[in-house]
Amino acid sequence: MSAPTPGAPIAFPPKQVNVGTIERELHEIVRLALDDDTEGGHVTRACMSNLIVYCGSRAQAASLPAETGQIVSRHPSRVLLLIGEADAPDSELEAQVSAHCHLLGKGRQVYCEHVTVTATGDATRRLPSAARALLIGDLPTSLWWAVPQPPPLGGRLFEELSAMVDQVIYESLGWLDPVHEMVATADWAAADPGKQLIADLSWRRLKTWRRIISQGLDPTVVPDAQQSITEIRMEHGPHGLPQAWLLVSWLARRLGWQTTGGKAKPGTEITWNFLSPRNPVKVTICRLPVGEPIVRKISITWMVPKQPKVTVHFTAAEGNRLVATWDDPAAAPRTLAFPSQTRAELVARQLPDLGSDMLFRNTLQVCKRMAEALM
Repeated sequence: MSAPTPGAPIAFPPKQVNVGTIERELHEIVRLALDDDTEGGHVTRACMSNLIVYCGSRAQAASLPAETGQIVSRHPSRVLLLIGEADAPDSELEAQVSAHCHLLGKGRQVYCEHVTVTATGDATRRLPSAARALLIGDLPTSLWWAVPQPPPLGGRLFEELSAMVDQVIYESLGWLDPVHEMVATADWAAADPGKQLIADLSWRRLKTWRRIISQGLDPTVVPDAQQSITEIRMEHGPHGLPQAWLLVSWLARRLGWQTTGGKAKPGTEITWNFLSPRNPVKVTICRLPVGEPIVRKISITWMVPKQPKVTVHFTAAEGNRLVATWDDPAAAPRTLAFPSQTRAELVARQLPDLGSDMLFRNTLQVCKRMAEALM
């Protein structure tokens, strides 16, 4: 531990340790923190949950220590960062211990323990047992599956890790084979819906989109629009298809549409056909050549009998805003704040959210039917 300067957090830099002595080294961090407390500081150990983070390489893990530091500043947790490089030629297990510290004001400091266990080759099989031995009992435990692959495709390693947690957090953003990956994820979610909480960070990112679409199609504002939708066109950045897919699936489930077919042009667009209670609906999702892997725009068209066709456009605009505009120039635009949230912020918000999200699970089943229409 380095000597603190006035007004600065205590520094507990990473220390290489033997795997078998991790818990003892963590107790040493407690002792050092308390020693500082006796010298006039106000140091508190805080822990509301266990957070297991798994990634598949050191390269993937490069940003995670900084991200977990941001997470525990919002939701204090014991962090167990597991790095598994199963394809490495050697078989080794290494560990480091450290602590994330942050200031609360008036000289008070809070710290949370951070353990990194790196395994290569066959030693990756030992990661679940190493994590299990370090969990703090009687606290909720979450697994953040921080790899660009759906959790159910993680094999035995994922099965063992998920068996010890209350919640699995992952992100579908950037999936490279979303058709098959959506099917695998939906099957996993449906296997035992009452046992484990699951959360896709891409779904959390869509919260403001769902809100502004609901407002734009509110029956008190545009009567009969929801029942009369005939076409939807959506645009997303490269590798942003899973997020766009979730948004369409949510809308299809909400409005009671049935998937009747689908066709994909690899790398450019996907078209689905639905049947609403009133009429056929065509949905086209287009991939933009550049940009972030997120939804950029969705246009919804409806036609009420004896009235002109109407289209509303929902667009991610500059200044962190979502804007709804109508083809009718007389219609006033509607705007919602659309804060840019980092991955760490999304995880921190998800950790205490331990209620079952049946809307998300049901949306995944619509995703599966849409995927099957393309297969």
